[in-house]
Amino acid sequence: MYCITSDEIRNIFLDYFKKNNHMQISGSSIIPKNDPTLLFINSGMAPLKTYFTGEEIPPEKNLCNIQPCIRTIDIDEIGDRHHLTSFEMLGSWSFDNYFKEDAIKLAFRLLTEGYKIPKEKLYATVFAGSEKLGLSMDQESADIWKEAGMDPAHIVPQPFEDNFWGPTAETGPCGPCTEVFYDTGEEFGEAYVPGGHFDTKKRYIEIWNAGVFMQFNKNTKGEYENLKFKSVDTGAGLERLTMTLNKLNSVYEIDSLKPIVDLIQEEMKGTEVAERDVHVMTDHFRTSTILLAAGVQPSNTGRGYIPRRLIRKCCTIIHKYQVENFNYEKIVDKVIKHYAKYYDHFEANRANILKMLQQEISSYNEILKEGIQRIEKICEKSGDIVSGNDAFVLVTTYGLPYALVEEYVNKCGKKVDKEGYKKAENHHKEISRNESAHDKDDSQISNQELKDLESSLEEIVETDFSGYEKLSCEAKVLFISQNGEKKDTLAEGEKAAVVFNTSCFYAESGGQVADTGEISNQSMTGKVLDVKKVKGKFVHFVQVEQGVLKCGDQLQLNVNGERRTKIEANHSAVHLLQYALREVCGKDVKQAGSLVTDERLRFDFYCDEKLQDELDVVEKLVNKTIQQNLSKDIKLTTYEDAIREGALAFFENKYGNEVRLVSFGEISRELCGGTHIESTGKIGLFKILSEESVGRGIRRITAVTGECALDYVQSELKILREVSKKLKVSTNQILAKLNSFDGKKQVAAENKKIQLTKEEVSKLIKQSSGNIKYVFYQEDEFVENLNNEAIRIANDIQGVTCLLAVADQSVKIAVAVPKAMTKEINAGNILKKAVTYIDGKGGGAPHLAMGGGSNVDGIKKLEEDFGSLF
Repeated sequence: MYCITSDEIRNIFLDYFKKNNHMQISGSSIIPKNDPTLLFINSGMAPLKTYFTGEEIPPEKNLCNIQPCIRTIDIDEIGDRHHLTSFEMLGSWSFDNYFKEDAIKLAFRLLTEGYKIPKEKLYATVFAGSEKLGLSMDQESADIWKEAGMDPAHIVPQPFEDNFWGPTAETGPCGPCTEVFYDTGEEFGEAYVPGGHFDTKKRYIEIWNAGVFMQFNKNTKGEYENLKFKSVDTGAGLERLTMTLNKLNSVYEIDSLKPIVDLIQEEMKGTEVAERDVHVMTDHFRTSTILLAAGVQPSNTGRGYIPRRLIRKCCTIIHKYQVENFNYEKIVDKVIKHYAKYYDHFEANRANILKMLQQEISSYNEILKEGIQRIEKICEKSGDIVSGNDAFVLVTTYGLPYALVEEYVNKCGKKVDKEGYKKAENHHKEISRNESAHDKDDSQISNQELKDLESSLEEIVETDFSGYEKLSCEAKVLFISQNGEKKDTLAEGEKAAVVFNTSCFYAESGGQVADTGEISNQSMTGKVLDVKKVKGKFVHFVQVEQGVLKCGDQLQLNVNGERRTKIEANHSAVHLLQYALREVCGKDVKQAGSLVTDERLRFDFYCDEKLQDELDVVEKLVNKTIQQNLSKDIKLTTYEDAIREGALAFFENKYGNEVRLVSFGEISRELCGGTHIESTGKIGLFKILSEESVGRGIRRITAVTGECALDYVQSELKILREVSKKLKVSTNQILAKLNSFDGKKQVAAENKKIQLTKEEVSKLIKQSSGNIKYVFYQEDEFVENLNNEAIRIANDIQGVTCLLAVADQSVKIAVAVPKAMTKEINAGNILKKAVTYIDGKGGGAPHLAMGGGSNVDGIKKLEEDFGSLF
């Protein structure tokens, strides 16, 4: 039996603060609103940040609530006595009202009278000060604790790292804090002696942050400024407080977590499952359910990476103990029922929670199954040591956690070459860096150049952007930088980063590429090749064509209007495409990324299945919307009002207090900072070029509009007419004619051979990122000598050869390496990576490996990446 339940603790807390003149407010969603600095709400005060800064006025001076929180920083600590990824925070606040004295006395009375904790069990920490930061010790709080009744020997000064709170991001409200700890007894360690070590890991458990005294604001320079007014933020983790008040040894024994623990142990019956593993699964299943209930879809990036990581960790543990038919749904259902008592959206989203969970589990179990089979094969062929390269392939190609690889290898009586693994990992990172450098266009500003400019631009005013309304403007040159060096002038033919006081050039943002155009005055002309943003400053990459550009010059800026219009058409088409996808494939479709240029558009979206017949329906719906000639409507509003109007918003974008809502009729409403066409009719024609997978659960559509779309259609029709002419039938009879060839074609394919001439091979030779020659070639029908030809070419060029044969949506692949090079490069290892692009399998010897796959769409990406696979 529990001395006090978590429900009783909730009620005592809220009743106490309401009786002490605090207004109870509702908890916020764990997804931060209008705060791009946070991944998730990680404290009770996070949703109230604007009250502390004075940007908004709170409904009352004193507030209290219970706020769900998630802290990913504690993930690696999960499984011990008291760490959790998700928890509920009991919080109380005072804005420009009471301060340290009232906060500390309110906390002490609640703990000793409300929760009836003996005084001798309580310890308080106070800020010891920081000489380095010029902050003195919080002696005032120490004196108030004594006055309230705390034993002076139980008041512990602690350093900045422990007793200075915040800000929740790089900047924001912060201040010294005072925390309350509960003494769990001598069985958990030695007692604290004033001036000695205060053990906050085992014996003394924090149960309350009795007061974060918000008196400073940390600015972008790292300085601590006084806030306009002082405020108080207090918080206690409900789960940890429940553990303490019930004198339990672990937070996993409390009434809200023990039922989940029991269910997991029941499902793991018959195994010798470790207690820590049960605790990890309890926390991770609970946190995943909270995230899925909030609509966070598992993915490889951003917020979605957290539920994916947590769910996959649970799957890995279950697989480790070889438990079959584990009832995931029963565990998650228990979590839903618990939280449904307090938050309506859990029950309302039950079906979607279970659907996303099952999809993620099924997907990962397939990865586990295939990956473990691969481990077993590697172990059979290896000696006592499994190479670091093999382990790295298992982690990167098969998606297995390194710990699982190591564990299975150890089960086979072998060890992983850890140093070799780290070497392979570092080599891969180096390749990625080299590729990025290699791919850089000399007409663009690199990210590194932008980073180097940050400190130099601190004193420059933010750029006044006028490009929404006009394509030309007058501007003054404020700053010139070339190769990291500040300059006063830029000579003819030179390129440099230039900042103006105002600009009509759109800076690359939100997937939309930057504008290009011209700048000029009476004595010089130049081109703008690229524009990027650095903390509100538009950095223009300029090339002087004639004359000299000087700091202080007044210039005429002119955007390339024709190019801008094409970009706008493609950007508006992206919005219409998202609308059409959600109409055809369901509202679960969400944007995962986009790229908008003047030539084409690319749209990445969350979807587990390849689109086939749906593509034609989507394309038709977009074109229908274009024909309706819907006018663009743009208005500035608040984030909350925009969402209430049904606007789509994406967490990876940063939204300020004021947002820009772009609408086309009633069908498309999105928060967007990009430029758009005046009406949909001006987009012209919309044509999808391809649909492919770019990651597990993420699909990509590439499309064109306007003249580009018309050119594409005409090109396709021209090919069709030529085929019709060669077959000597009308275009509508081409398929029937081809079908009549099937039998003959099959026989011919079995006997067809490939043989590239030396001249053809020389044109195909490329250099890998490691400066190794290679040839990549695709034959659009099956041939019988693919392997022999791959070996012949590899020997001729003394490099790597990859040959593919494609027919009937099926791919055959052969990778060859000269035998003299196999100590350095292994064809089998290259193939293992290559077949992941075509959803295939294969294997072979160090000099020749063969395989096959079914994803023809993946060949293009494989060709792009092939040079980085070895």
